[in-house]
Amino acid sequence: MTEVYRNLNKRCWSVREGGLVVAHVDATCMRQVSFHVSEAARQRAIRLRQRAVMAWAKGTLFEAPLQGSSELITFDPFDGPDFMRGDWPVREASLVHFLADGTCWGVL
Repeated sequence: MTEVYRNLNKRCWSVREGGLVVAHVDATCMRQVSFHVSEAARQRAIRLRQRAVMAWAKGTLFEAPLQGSSELITFDPFDGPDFMRGDWPVREASLVHFLADGTCWGVL
């Protein structure tokens, strides 16, 4: 499975396979996505006020147009340990677009 996370230093998306970063892309799309957060890394980043990879999406790379039914999915380590759709936690999505502006849109 492929993992994607926002690279805040390079302002792009990092693509990781087998634990190794294999690409940096402006935008990408994945299907059968699950969202993951390392609580230990999140707490350490909050405590030290340092950026760290603590949250990622795991799925299969896929090419598809952005769906009109897509909803904004966000993650803020200071707000809590979950990816969110408005006020609701998100753990899975059938299709997710990671856009060049840093936003993430999913079909749940």
